[in-house]
Amino acid sequence: MREVVFVCLDFYPDDQAASQLFTDLMVRLAQRGTKITVLCGFPMGVPRNSGADIRRHETLAGISIHRCGFHIKNKHRLAGRAVLYGSFLVHAAWKLLGVNRETFVFGVTSPPFCAHLLWATSRLAGFRYGYMFLDLFPEALIALGKLSPRSPLTRAWKHLNGVSYRSAARLGVLGRDMIPVLRSAYGIDAWRVRYIPHWSAAEVSRPVSFRENDLARRLGLDDKFVVQYSGNMGLLHDIDALVRAADQLRDDARIHFLFIGKGRRRQAAEELTRELGLRNVTWLTFVPRDQLNETLSCCHAALVSLRASMEGVAVPSKLYGILAFGRPVVAQVPAASEIAMVIREEGCGLVAVPGDVEELASAIRTLSSSPMLAEEMGARAFAAYQRAYTVEHAVSAFQNLLPDEEGTGPGIAAN
Repeated sequence: MREVVFVCLDFYPDDQAASQLFTDLMVRLAQRGTKITVLCGFPMGVPRNSGADIRRHETLAGISIHRCGFHIKNKHRLAGRAVLYGSFLVHAAWKLLGVNRETFVFGVTSPPFCAHLLWATSRLAGFRYGYMFLDLFPEALIALGKLSPRSPLTRAWKHLNGVSYRSAARLGVLGRDMIPVLRSAYGIDAWRVRYIPHWSAAEVSRPVSFRENDLARRLGLDDKFVVQYSGNMGLLHDIDALVRAADQLRDDARIHFLFIGKGRRRQAAEELTRELGLRNVTWLTFVPRDQLNETLSCCHAALVSLRASMEGVAVPSKLYGILAFGRPVVAQVPAASEIAMVIREEGCGLVAVPGDVEELASAIRTLSSSPMLAEEMGARAFAAYQRAYTVEHAVSAFQNLLPDEEGTGPGIAAN
């Protein structure tokens, strides 16, 4: 039986997107006959009524879960995040030193220094490892203006990245736009990098029409053209621009904006909504996974945001939930990003230039005034998801990323 140790800070029962996505992936991989051990952190958020008993060691669907580091309640403060990352990396390193040479170790960019951890421990323990990029650091911080590209910290960070990436036996990306960045910044040949199409934490067998949606009725939006943004409102997303698009469309009584989620950009965007006196915007808090079917179908069109210069750095996972529920996409993202590529390839939405509020508002107006166009794009979105982006497609692609040979000994010592 092939044995894999998977290293990711976020895992069951955390309600973060990465946790939901990779828990699904690992469970299905285990069902296909791979022995999985997971090294993760303690969850930051647990769904209400989940009944989850958070222990340091537990088993889920045959997967052995080992939680590493301290249980930090608030990772949003810099000090809390530093303790969280540091304690996780040290504890996970100790665990990885107990991995035998036949076991394959696979990590992702959560936390950002995971590749360095795998490289250092593999030198001592002798195992081979693979690595998948969910986002790129420090490139994301540089693009946000949070870190100078010439600083000693940046140079040291990128040097360690290069050593860690080039030493990996397998490399995977969630976005094809990441491959040129890896080639130019780290000398990674394109043939070494495999594209793993993204997937959604919620899937349906058929699109749920807006007319069937109970949430729209409860919110009094059943007679509106609802444009929804659902998910993380973090530093990479320009939520203010979406609010300003709502301001541009405030005189169109048909159009209503629905924002669902949380993140570091939400508070400022809510304050902007109040300052502008917008009555065509509704804000809802983050919803647990068991409500995604209702929330993701509560719109006629859905929004994706990615700031300028973020192509090749991150791939917002919310696009794939939109595709899974058969809704047209309005994406304010860089033209060379994976999101824009998918929309152009599948004909499932419209793309606006980051920061261009008028173009974004025009795209929304186009769909609201052309119901047939919106319906056709939504149908193409659902067909594309079923053809290429389901979790089963991701499992198959991930299996192909793993080595062919099977390991034999125990996955990890219980230290």
